[in-house]
Amino acid sequence: MIKASIYIPAYNAEKTIQEVLKSVFNQSLPFDEVIVINDCSKDNTLNCLKQFNDVKIINNKENKGLSYCRNVAIQNSKNDFVASIDADVVLDKYWFEEISKHLNNDIVLVGGNLKEKHTDNIYNYWRSIYYKQNWGNTDIKNPAFVFGCNSIQNKLVWKKINGYDQELKSNGEDIDYSVRVRDKGLSTFYCHDAKCFHLQNDDIESLSARVWRYHSYGYKIKKKSYFRFAKLVLKQINFFFKRSFENLLNFDFKFLLINFVVLINFIKLEFLNVFKNKK
Repeated sequence: MIKASIYIPAYNAEKTIQEVLKSVFNQSLPFDEVIVINDCSKDNTLNCLKQFNDVKIINNKENKGLSYCRNVAIQNSKNDFVASIDADVVLDKYWFEEISKHLNNDIVLVGGNLKEKHTDNIYNYWRSIYYKQNWGNTDIKNPAFVFGCNSIQNKLVWKKINGYDQELKSNGEDIDYSVRVRDKGLSTFYCHDAKCFHLQNDDIESLSARVWRYHSYGYKIKKKSYFRFAKLVLKQINFFFKRSFENLLNFDFKFLLINFVVLINFIKLEFLNVFKNKK
C-alpha cells in the first residue's frame, strides 16, 4: 500500500463533483490526501465542495486553465505519488488499488481505463467510438500517451520535466506531458483494470465544441494562422469522409448527420478562433 494524494481540477462542476468525490472516498484503499482546485467556477461548485470535510480546496482567483491547476495541485500535494481525475469522472471502487500496482522505479506514470457511462445518449455513444479515452482491454507498457482524465504518477517525474505546459489550458496537455516523460527515457503504462466512468452528457453543440477544443488546443502547430486553419479543416474533412464511408459500408446511418454537423461546427469555431486572433 502506498500513500498518495489525489487532485481534481474543477470548473463549473456542480452537476458532477459530489458524485465524483464520493467515489474517491469509497476506494478499497484510501487516499492520504484529497485536493480540489476550484478554477474560479461561476456556478455552485465551491458550495458543493464545502459539504466534504476532508477535502483540501485551492481556489484560483481567476480562471487559469487545466495545466495551471495540475501544476498547483501537484506542487501543494504532500505525497510522493499523486493521482488525478477530471471533475466528471467517477472511480470504480478498486481504481486506486489496481492502478498503483504498476508504479515502480521504471514506470513513473500510469493511466486507467475510462468508459462513457451514458451511452444511451447518441452523442455520448458517438464520442465513445471516435474519442474514447482508453486503450482497450489489455495492459500496455508505453502507450501512445496517458490520458489525463485518470492517472497517477511519481511526483519526481513532474519535477524532472518542469511540470505541465501552462499554454495548454483545456486540451492536449496530457499528450505533451506523456511525450516529455518518454523523452527522458522513463516509462508509462496503461492499466485496463483501473476502471472509471465518464459522466459527461453531450448534445450536438457541446460535442462539437469538445471535438474542436481537442484538436485546436492539442494541435502541434500552436500559432494561430490561416495556414493552421486550413490544415485543421482538411484534417477534419478527412475524418468526416473516413467515418461516413465506414458508416455507409456497415449500413449504419445513425451517425451520418452527427459527422456532418460536427464538421461544420468545427470549421465555424476554428474560423472564429483565427479571426479573433487577427483582429
